[in-house]
Amino acid sequence: MLFNWGKKKLKTDEVARMFVHATLDSVEDAWPDVAGMIRESPHFERPPEIGEGDAAPFLLVILAGNFDMISRFFEGGSENALIDCILSELSKELGIPGPQLAKRIGRVREDMMRLNRPSKKTISAMSRGVYQGYTLNECQDDYFRTLNVPNPRFLMQMEEMLHHFLWDWNSFREQFRMQLQTSSAAVI
Repeated sequence: MLFNWGKKKLKTDEVARMFVHATLDSVEDAWPDVAGMIRESPHFERPPEIGEGDAAPFLLVILAGNFDMISRFFEGGSENALIDCILSELSKELGIPGPQLAKRIGRVREDMMRLNRPSKKTISAMSRGVYQGYTLNECQDDYFRTLNVPNPRFLMQMEEMLHHFLWDWNSFREQFRMQLQTSSAAVI
């Protein structure tokens, strides 16, 4: 890109810090509404038992979906550096060791992609991840429960809501330029 003079340079760890805090704040703020929407969804035979403190599977789905998007917008190693910095910051914020957190997010991401085959749409995979993470099959009517598949209307409802939790990396890249750090300079 020839004309990027007006873009503010951010180090990878600064981008990671912005992402982590914005994501954690948005999940924390929205979780009561998200849980209420799932519990009150007309697409279930009985309401799922999801409490105010049950946000962890939802957060993992949000992180897995965003990690998938990062790999589409950054390249040349910058996506891995950014994800490593995000994991480091998340580890500090959540008090979970980085490797354990990476493994959990990776497992959720793999499950989401497996459940969503043959589609490669991240938002669709995320809605299936929420369905799986909260074992919602038990709450569906007999038809979908027997098939062991989510009600498509519920998935559509979730997709509309999940769009609000994906970072807009296009807009981010229009405003900022990420400056890669060497591994010795990065906070790990």
